[in-house]
Amino acid sequence: MAAAAELVFIPALGMGHLAATVEMAKRLIGRDHRLSITVLIMKTPFDKSKVISTTQSLILKAAEDRLKFVHLPQDDEEAAVAELRSKNSGNFMSEFVNINKRHVRDHVTKMLISPESGRIAGFVVDMFCAPMMDVAAEVGLPTYVFFTTSCAVLGLLFHLDNLTRDCNQDVTELKDSDAELEVPVFVNPVPAKVLPSSVLHKEKGSAFILGVAKRLRETKGIMVNTFEELESYAVKRLAEDDTVPPIYPVGPVLHLVKDEKEEDEEVIQIMRWLDDQPPSSVVFLCFGGMGSFDGEQAHTGCPPS
Repeated sequence: MAAAAELVFIPALGMGHLAATVEMAKRLIGRDHRLSITVLIMKTPFDKSKVISTTQSLILKAAEDRLKFVHLPQDDEEAAVAELRSKNSGNFMSEFVNINKRHVRDHVTKMLISPESGRIAGFVVDMFCAPMMDVAAEVGLPTYVFFTTSCAVLGLLFHLDNLTRDCNQDVTELKDSDAELEVPVFVNPVPAKVLPSSVLHKEKGSAFILGVAKRLRETKGIMVNTFEELESYAVKRLAEDDTVPPIYPVGPVLHLVKDEKEEDEEVIQIMRWLDDQPPSSVVFLCFGGMGSFDGEQAHTGCPPS
């Protein structure tokens, strides 16, 4: 018997996004037995063997009657995706998502007429998959967003969108600026030149990031992987802003289960080294799956001059 309502989840590329999305889906179906979720997974053009095995492991651990996974085809688009990747385009994610719109549309259309599906209540898309809102609109469904990072970052995106839309500011011109930005969700001003490179550089995807901010305003609501006690100031400021959709702090949504077989020797050696260090002698900094430090920063703990 089909559940009373069904949601379609669309995660972005990257295990951090997929794992968080799956954990969020598990949390939702655990709260209401009338709900089922189908996760549509876009075929990755990256290191297929490792990604596929890791994805399959994640899916097996998330096995649940009301949680289904569908791997979308790629067929004739595979060459186009490979070309996108080879160019290392800042607009890769946007174009990749647009390429997959047809596959999402086809599958959701089948779901709508299938007696095995429940009533489809809407889409829940990753922040980087905001263009999938177009598909949801075509079939008359609302779109919600699962924002895998913080309310502070969400508020920054909205502020940059305001600068672009209301002040005609080209934010890429700030990359060498000494200006400080008064961002509503930040307690203190922030130097413009320390903004993420993806925002400050056209070739690294500035247009795509700003486009995401614009589309987020059109959603019915945004679930953010944070909690109010952690970001009370940012959550309050976003809640007071009537130009943004309702914000729902739903975190922390964490995927903490790891199969020992997945760990390679390098990871094991790193963990052993960490275990051997004196208490309180190691500082852990993480800026997401794409964040990194150069050698000088890692050794000195200071930003480059």
